[in-house]
Amino acid sequence: MVDVEKLVLESKPVQWLVHRSKSLVLPGFEGIPLYDVIVFFLKETARESLVERAAAISFNFLLAIPPFFIFLFTLVPFIPLQNIEPTLYDLAKAVTPNENTYQIVREMIHDFLYTHRNTLLSFAFILSFYYSSNGVMGMLRSFDKLLPGFNQRLWWQTRLTALKLTVFLVVLLLATVALIIMQGTIMKWVFEMLNIRDSFSQLGLFAARWLLIILLFFSIISVIYRFGPATKKKWKFISAGSTFATISMIVVTLGFSFWVTNFAQYNQIYGSIGTVLILMLVIYFNSFILLIGFELNTSISTIREIARQREAGEEPEIQGLS
Repeated sequence: MVDVEKLVLESKPVQWLVHRSKSLVLPGFEGIPLYDVIVFFLKETARESLVERAAAISFNFLLAIPPFFIFLFTLVPFIPLQNIEPTLYDLAKAVTPNENTYQIVREMIHDFLYTHRNTLLSFAFILSFYYSSNGVMGMLRSFDKLLPGFNQRLWWQTRLTALKLTVFLVVLLLATVALIIMQGTIMKWVFEMLNIRDSFSQLGLFAARWLLIILLFFSIISVIYRFGPATKKKWKFISAGSTFATISMIVVTLGFSFWVTNFAQYNQIYGSIGTVLILMLVIYFNSFILLIGFELNTSISTIREIARQREAGEEPEIQGLS
């Protein structure tokens, strides 16, 4: 096995790729060669297992879903928007892998919208807000690093950051829903003014809705990467990690949806529990991608910080590396 690995690594195509990557700088890599980023990335991910960290994040997010929905939909009746219910259903359908999973999410949304709860500004509402931040809290713990450019947070600082991020993500989600509602109304009005036929208008509405969903994905990931890690210097809003994670999440979600719909037999094997399993897998895959994007940004920022310390005549703080 070792001989085969050595043979592959010493082959001309691989050697050419290695040589090329040492001089190739991709957009968002801040002048750092691709080779250096890959080497640091592989060492860091080998030291801290992405699989186990992704499992921990997905578990925390799964437990945070019910209180998050309680917190979110307690606020919905106070939002002066029409057609918010069908828009929430459309958004849920766009990000769920199959019809059965969508129906479960739809029933949850319907229940939270129509089950009367006098919890606003009450102790139960505050608790739901607190527990809904546990998913973000678990994610922030997985972002802790002993590397140059990183600080160490106290537990209450991590909790406060998780609460702030939870509020921001809720506001971002509600703002996206509002934009989807308004863009549909505005585009229909424009199409009517221009006397554009229905088929074209439907295509335009579909494209605009997906554009907003992509922007929602990108904004959420960028906010998490910018304000989540305990870095001494905040990462840029548009980064290599956020771009990679956004594209990967959309591709993986769509690919997984196609596979589940056409090939997988979860419901035949597990029955209704199969739908819950699918939802758990979607959360796990997206958590894994989120960590890859984070480690990519970490590799870029740490290499840059080590280079800065060496240029300043300082001893690089690399105690976090083996």
